[in-house]
Amino acid sequence: MAHLIRRPVLGSALQTPFFQSRAFSHALPRSAFNNREQAQQPRTPSERSIRIAAKEMSQMTSDFGLLPDTIVAPSSGNRPSLFTSPNALAKLQWVRLKRKASDLLVMAIYRISNRKHGLKIHFRKTAPTAVALHQQMYTAFAAGNIELLKKITCEGLYDSFASRIHSRPRGERWEWEVTKYTSKPRVMSNRAATLPVDDAGVRQAVVRICSRQRLSRYKADGSLVAGTGEERDVMEYVVIQRMLWEGKENDWMVWGTTEETTLEAIEEAERKALE
Repeated sequence: MAHLIRRPVLGSALQTPFFQSRAFSHALPRSAFNNREQAQQPRTPSERSIRIAAKEMSQMTSDFGLLPDTIVAPSSGNRPSLFTSPNALAKLQWVRLKRKASDLLVMAIYRISNRKHGLKIHFRKTAPTAVALHQQMYTAFAAGNIELLKKITCEGLYDSFASRIHSRPRGERWEWEVTKYTSKPRVMSNRAATLPVDDAGVRQAVVRICSRQRLSRYKADGSLVAGTGEERDVMEYVVIQRMLWEGKENDWMVWGTTEETTLEAIEEAERKALE
C-alpha cells in the first residue's frame, strides 16, 4: 500500500533530487529464489545443498522493496475528518489497527523462531537507529562519501546517490546539517518477514523524522550556489531494513523513504485482491 518515493528532501535547494521514483513489487521477487528452488528439486536434498542455497541467498540483492501491505498512518492534517468523514476515518483506523496487531503477532513468531540464535528485537532502539542512519546518510551524500553510503544504504538507494555524486559539477562542495528536530521521531511501522531459506528473514521499520535541515552548495571559487543554504522544515518517513542470514542479523541499513497511506490506496489494494 505505502510505496517508495525517491523524492527531494530539500525541495528547490537541489537541482536534482536526492531520490527519484523507482517502482518495486511489494512481494519478495520469486526470481531471486530460483537458485534455491533448483537446489531443492531432489527429493532428499543434502545438508550441503541447503548450505549452498543459503550462501546464494546471502549474496543476492537485499533490495526487495517495501514489505507488502505496509501501512503508514496519515498525520493529523491528512487523515479524514471525524466530523465530515467519520466512516472513512473509522475504516482507516480499523485497517491500521488490524495491520498493527498482525505485525506484532508476526514479529513475535519471528523472534521465537530465531530464539535459538539469540535474536533480540530491541524495539526502543528502532527510532534512535533510524535517526542516526538518517544523519550519516545525508552527511555522507553531501560529502561525496561513496564508501560509507555503500555500507549503510540498500542497493537501489546507493545507486541513486552514487549517480548524483558523480554528476556534480567539478570542484563543487556540499554541506548538509540538521539544525533542529522539530518533533520526536516516531516508529510508524515495525515488521518482519521470513525468507524461503532456513534461518533467513528481513525486518523493516518506517520511522517519521521531522527536522529543520540546511543544504549548502559551494562553487569551486567558494561562493554559495543561489537557492541553497536556507533552512527548511522537512517531514520524512525513513525506511530502515535489517537482513537475517543463517540466524545472524546484519546491521540496519536505509532502504529509502515512503509516504503516508491513504484510504484510497487501501481501497485500491482491496479491489486488486478481489480480481
